Amino acid sequence: MIQAFLAPEFVVILATIQKIEARRSVRQFKEAGFPQWTTRHGFYANMGGFVLQPLHSKSFPINATQLLYLVRQGYIPYPEIKEPELVDASKQDSIQQFLTLVQLLWFVLQCVGRAAQRLPTTTLEIATIGLVICAFLTYHEWDLKPLDVEKPMILTSDERIETVLINAGDSASAPYIRTPLDFVDEQTPSWLTRIQPHIKWKIFSPPERPLPRFTNDRLPVIDGSRDSILLVLVVMAYSSIHFVAWNFNFPTKVEQIIWRVDCIVMVSAASIFFASEFYFEGVRTGRWSYWWSKMSPGLPRLSRDQRSTSVMNIKEEDPLPTWQVAIMLAVTVVYTIARMHIAVECFVTLRSLPLGAFDTVQWSNFLPHF
Repeated sequence: MIQAFLAPEFVVILATIQKIEARRSVRQFKEAGFPQWTTRHGFYANMGGFVLQPLHSKSFPINATQLLYLVRQGYIPYPEIKEPELVDASKQDSIQQFLTLVQLLWFVLQCVGRAAQRLPTTTLEIATIGLVICAFLTYHEWDLKPLDVEKPMILTSDERIETVLINAGDSASAPYIRTPLDFVDEQTPSWLTRIQPHIKWKIFSPPERPLPRFTNDRLPVIDGSRDSILLVLVVMAYSSIHFVAWNFNFPTKVEQIIWRVDCIVMVSAASIFFASEFYFEGVRTGRWSYWWSKMSPGLPRLSRDQRSTSVMNIKEEDPLPTWQVAIMLAVTVVYTIARMHIAVECFVTLRSLPLGAFDTVQWSNFLPHF
């Protein structure tokens, strides 16, 4: 709850990542011959809804990609859980969501009415509009996600996990970080698997392995999908909404200047972060190499395998270069400082408000008079 107030954009990023991964799992399962797999199944799997119990081994959660691997290899049967069963297991309250959205819309309408009648608006109200923008996208991205599911579905395998790793060959020879099935899907890029080992700065260390539950430390993948575009637009809109208070009457001139600096810093940091991530996602997937070879007739066309080769010679075990880690950490720290100050300033400015801030909107003025 505190995170949703102090950093709603990070909640939106988390929701969008989960939606993208759930949709990706739908494509993977349909290609494998399981058209009954839905986005709701993907959400359920990636949130730890399926737990693998190998023979004589400790159980651990598996995501959708790992589940599909086990099914394809014949280690477990396809879990026959239908979408209505997931809906029943979820404690999502549609009526409560509807009432919440109505309240949010009513608040926005109140702010529009105040602006139409030229009534003063506080910085707290402007910041709350930003929260509303993030809330709408969060509701949209998590619309199909099962909520508050208490018990996972246990998938029992007759094979030992050691047998699964041996049969996988060299691809499973490296030590795992999350679960023994990291070689199938490491859930990267993430802080735990890529950034933390890269900078050798152990802020978070799993207390046990395999992990009993999935961590929410995955970084956004900015590609050309609809969800990625919505994410960028909403985060930029949230950062930009604070510019509305550029000429507001602050208690002191210094507070007004700092607010303006915070607005510029937030928009700039968000722009740099998304631009950097979009560029490097193209490097990771070979998108830029592919288009460069396509636009250069003299160069040979890259095959699908060659597209995965980075123009920066990035090693497989160290896919994040120093410059990207430095940019991501720097803009995150700077953005967080500016965001925290704005959150505090929204309440500090309440000590000195113009008289008109206490007036209510006269809705009767909007009705036609005869």
